Amino acid sequence: MPTYNGQAYIDEAIASILNQTFEDFELIVVDDCSTDHTPSLLESFRLQDSRIKIITNKQNLKLPASLNVGHRLAQGEYLTWTSDDNILYSNFLERLVTVLETSSEDVVYSDFNVINDQSKHIRVYKVSPVSLLPFENGIGASFLYRKEVFQKFNYNEDLHGIEDYDFWVRAAQVFSFRYIDEILYNYRIHRASLTSKIFRDTKAQRNFDRGLKIVLDNFHSMSPNTRKMLFQFQRPDNWNWSFYFKVRKKAEEELKTWAIHQGEAYNTLVENYLSRLRFLFVNCSKPNYQSKLILVKPEILSKRFSRYTSLKILKRMFMNILKSRINFNCN
Repeated sequence: MPTYNGQAYIDEAIASILNQTFEDFELIVVDDCSTDHTPSLLESFRLQDSRIKIITNKQNLKLPASLNVGHRLAQGEYLTWTSDDNILYSNFLERLVTVLETSSEDVVYSDFNVINDQSKHIRVYKVSPVSLLPFENGIGASFLYRKEVFQKFNYNEDLHGIEDYDFWVRAAQVFSFRYIDEILYNYRIHRASLTSKIFRDTKAQRNFDRGLKIVLDNFHSMSPNTRKMLFQFQRPDNWNWSFYFKVRKKAEEELKTWAIHQGEAYNTLVENYLSRLRFLFVNCSKPNYQSKLILVKPEILSKRFSRYTSLKILKRMFMNILKSRINFNCN
């Protein structure tokens, strides 16, 4: 558990760990130079339970480096980490350890609840298949992995705020993942959380985008153009239709190869891909690109839209073409 000024919720977070039904564990808390009451709270817990070890960084190292500090000191066969504001279900370790001990997979992960600053339930977060990692960081916060996974891939200390996505992308190309359809974790959203800060701060967003490009570059089997298209899918405000039509065929083949390598149903990736295209299609202001997309991917109008809506979209689109006298190339 890395922590920095975590006094608001760390009592509840640590209590949820000590309350595990699987009791053979060590809790390594890495204090990243906290200036509030976190150190005294940690010492109080340490005196109560010998399984707790406290490491205090000599200087503020940020989250990824603190994760590496704690992981390198870990003695266990299996590893996980949690934040100082989140809560584990009492059977979290028992369920995930059982899966790893009875299967050949290297990483196991599950769904989790999203809660607010008052610990009230907001929604259930359904995690994504590994095959969708090119489109999103969908592994989530509830996981356990074999020690060999970390030994192969440390956390990238230059990617603060996106280090977990980077870790999963690299690991998924070497190790096997197993999803279990259970809720084992409470993930807290509040104004002081790192996730909230990223989406409020312009500089943090720029750093996140820089990190996202580095993460996507880890898809070594995919070409630079495909990786650029994947970045645009995650940052659609600057979507470039001309670029998409230029690279889409090769990109789709590379995505298919990726999905097959993961041993998962290709149609899961295809439907996710189409759903993102439908969003971009509906919000596209240029009917020539809308028309071209329908011609190369007529299924864009299926499933998601009713017949009435599809006809309405087509009518509006072609009326705009007639009004502006647009010519377009379907090749």
